[in-house]
Amino acid sequence: MDTTQILDKIFKDPKTKYDLTEFDNLGKPIHEIINIYPITIGSGRDTGKTKYFLKSLIPFSSGKEEVQVYSDDGKSAPEEIVRQLWVYKLIHQYDYQPEQMELEKSIQFGTEVGTKAADIVVYTDTTKTTPKIIVETKKPKRKDGIEQLKSYLNAEGSPVGVWSNGSDRIILYRPYPREFDDTLFDIPRKDQEPKDVLTARRTLGHLRKAFNFKSIVYNMEELALANYGDGVFDEIFKLIFAKIFDEIRAEERENKEVLFNKSPDPEISYSNINKLFQQACESWPGVFKENDKIELKPTQLNICIGEIVGVRLMGSNLRILDDAFEYLIPSALKKKDGQFFTPRHVIDLCVRVLNPTKKEYIMDPACGSAGFLLHAMEWCYPATTDEKREARKHKYASKYLWGIDISEKSARTSRALMLIAGDGHTNIFGPRISTLDPADWLEVRTGRLLMESLRNEKLLAKKPPEHENINSPEDVWKYYDNLKFDVILSNPPFAGEIPGKKLLSHYDLAKPAVKRAKDKQPKEERDVLFIERILKWLKPGGRAAIVLPQGKFNNSSLAFIREWILRKARLLAVVGLHPNTFKPHTGTKTSVLFVQKYTTDELKEIEDIQKTVAAKCPDYGKTIQKLLKKHEDQPDVPEESIPEEIAELILETFSTPEPEPQDTEDDEAAEGDAEADETLDLEEQIEKAQESVNSLKDELIQAKQKLADLDSRMEALQVTQAQEIEVITESWDGTKKELTAHLKPIKARHKQAQKDLKESQKETAKKLKSQIKALEKAIPDTETELKMLTNKGKLELILEDPDLVAALKERWIDEQIAKKLDYPIFMAVSERGGKNNSGQYEYLTGDDGNLILDDSDHPLINQDLVNYQLTPDDLKDSEAIPDDQLCIAEAFVRFAQKHDLDFWRAD
Repeated sequence: MDTTQILDKIFKDPKTKYDLTEFDNLGKPIHEIINIYPITIGSGRDTGKTKYFLKSLIPFSSGKEEVQVYSDDGKSAPEEIVRQLWVYKLIHQYDYQPEQMELEKSIQFGTEVGTKAADIVVYTDTTKTTPKIIVETKKPKRKDGIEQLKSYLNAEGSPVGVWSNGSDRIILYRPYPREFDDTLFDIPRKDQEPKDVLTARRTLGHLRKAFNFKSIVYNMEELALANYGDGVFDEIFKLIFAKIFDEIRAEERENKEVLFNKSPDPEISYSNINKLFQQACESWPGVFKENDKIELKPTQLNICIGEIVGVRLMGSNLRILDDAFEYLIPSALKKKDGQFFTPRHVIDLCVRVLNPTKKEYIMDPACGSAGFLLHAMEWCYPATTDEKREARKHKYASKYLWGIDISEKSARTSRALMLIAGDGHTNIFGPRISTLDPADWLEVRTGRLLMESLRNEKLLAKKPPEHENINSPEDVWKYYDNLKFDVILSNPPFAGEIPGKKLLSHYDLAKPAVKRAKDKQPKEERDVLFIERILKWLKPGGRAAIVLPQGKFNNSSLAFIREWILRKARLLAVVGLHPNTFKPHTGTKTSVLFVQKYTTDELKEIEDIQKTVAAKCPDYGKTIQKLLKKHEDQPDVPEESIPEEIAELILETFSTPEPEPQDTEDDEAAEGDAEADETLDLEEQIEKAQESVNSLKDELIQAKQKLADLDSRMEALQVTQAQEIEVITESWDGTKKELTAHLKPIKARHKQAQKDLKESQKETAKKLKSQIKALEKAIPDTETELKMLTNKGKLELILEDPDLVAALKERWIDEQIAKKLDYPIFMAVSERGGKNNSGQYEYLTGDDGNLILDDSDHPLINQDLVNYQLTPDDLKDSEAIPDDQLCIAEAFVRFAQKHDLDFWRAD
């Protein structure tokens, strides 16, 4: 095997990710820098075995010049490759002489000598007396060794330390005599002191484009922000925001100089970078609070920025951004809000299936990290150079890409990542803007800006009068409830319910919840409302991809959602995702729903069909009445006597949670016993429910009787008093004036007696009236519960509810319409989800067991949603693609072209 083959064995093993981005800019491929050769062992227990060695670029301190890096039994030393590449880099990029370096230099700790050895020590000159840099190398993916490096630096008195695993690096720096609590963005060259690195003026051309953004953020937290608390996310994003702003402004400065620099004085660093941050806030309002500032201490900031000063964020590879976001948003936040990072291959499945174009408006109403928008941008308008990215910014991204997110962290993330990708100015709106409640937009500045932007871009389905200001919630719902986007891509949050009758009254899909709640506070699941919002925001003929929990597709009680969707749109496809797709955050089974909203002409055609078939619709009210009449002398209506469509409605409307499946199968006798027990339980339930109804009715009768008794006592007292007055009046023989005077104290006594009786009965009457009111409410509820125990009762409930009877008619008509339309639907289930049961990514390997890389040298994920090796041009003639190269997305493209779907026509 030659050097390249051995390097493949060492670094492309599935257990070790091939990731040596630190050395991308050495000017030579690695196999030309490193020379690996075989040696057959001639003696000892390894006699006859072949082992592979490399000749070190400089001798080791011990004098050896070659070192084993691989053997046929699979043992390898990837960290040695990393070390040799660093030696090459120090010589050829930083101008150090081989005579200034030592490998495996023994380190003395106090009286201990030779217990530890530094991988590389660089001295100030060839006398090797004063250490300048110590380099600690690790194999890829290793994260340990920082503390070990610090101990070497302290022991040797070196001011600079480098930790590297080939892709991630940290450069520690001690501004003498302080501890190693600072960082540098680069290593001082031979002719530089560490402070020269900090004071050197730099341009965009000096910034590295190859780096691991996820590791940079991780290191920022570890070095300076480990105990900072919940504010870590915000402070890191402030630095990222300021960095992006500086890079954009650098394009306009002389020599493209960058100002996001680190000074030896932390106060100067803080002042400069906080100024950039505040300028960024002015240019891109609505992301951070007005007059916000960086809250980090100057010393903390100076440590943090050493990790990002030397890299170029603008125009970074999408893979870098994806990996960073998956790490950035805390998992606790994602779980609480039901927000989960959508893996790249799921996003690209959605984009590839819907095939958006450069002239189509794209929206994600729950944009999170803006992953759908970023990948749609790459699909529609790929850009590999700064010039192309600049053209994309002006001609495409700032006009056609739109996103909304209510979460403050998500809105900041999406905006920053869109800026990094080269958008510049975006239509990302948030935070504190509710997609589900447009009236809420009036309350925040960014919401009003969103309204203005949608109106200016003519994306409102209903055009308001020319100069009319929309300033009432009613008008917002009137004009912003329906929009005209061409494509909507979204993974709306699964978790949580939205309360409030006022808000839910605007949603067709919330009507069952409002009705079910009666006089209580109604609630509906958030993702259900997102379905309706997405369909309403599509223009006629527009298409959408929505990631949803599997229950929305197969839960019998949610059939009304599926029926509503099919009345509004054509079902293009349903793709079941692998159960591991969203692990480790959630194991919820999910699917992607693909729909295309009906056009006006299609809706007219459906309406014509509806009129034709409606006259033939069965009268389900009469059907149920006949069924009840036929079985009025029987305890119940047998299931086999109920028509299938009515039985389905009963199941959906009155369903109860299904029991968990058992681990073992019961035998027939046990099943028979279970059925008997179930029948017995049902009879007991009916009996108890009937007893409850009777008991409540008895209580109601008694309460009403007691209240009537109170009234009777008052009436009796009044009669007795009237009789007393009558007797006195009839027997009176004096004058009328004398009679009036005589009766006055008697009437006063009567009035007081009535008042006393009324007062004594007042509390009792109040309790009785409250009891009666509660019983009058409880009795029909209990009677409903009783009816729900039998088929006969459920049929009576359907008959009592005009909406349920109407639902039966609508379903019959929908079924007839579907038969008339009779269009094909693409169905698929992912069998390779790209992750294992722990949520770790799994990668594709070739026949030789090595990882398969994409064009950017990233390992391909082992998934079956998208074949990344097929380009958009390849898909123009999907029939020409061999079947074994089709993943689910490409199989859909073939399906779409076969059935002449307008958005995948090969024209």
